[in-house]
Amino acid sequence: NGVLLRGTVTLDHDPGAVGDVLYLDEQQVSSAYGAATSGAPAGNGDIVRVIGYCLDASNGEIWFDPDKTFVEVTA
Repeated sequence: NGVLLRGTVTLDHDPGAVGDVLYLDEQQVSSAYGAATSGAPAGNGDIVRVIGYCLDASNGEIWFDPDKTFVEVTA
């Protein structure tokens, strides 16, 4: 138990290819929002924020280091 502010973590899913920039997904996945994904949110009003980078595509390992800035999509 604890809070990760920055570091390596293994997810329960593969968020993308090695080196991909990762974002929080705005879609509901397995009854939860906010899964890591390599696709940036693109809907009107969505918030785009980089949360880290994919280190190992087959094991779900990522470097978690959320950017301090974000952008709201206007479509």
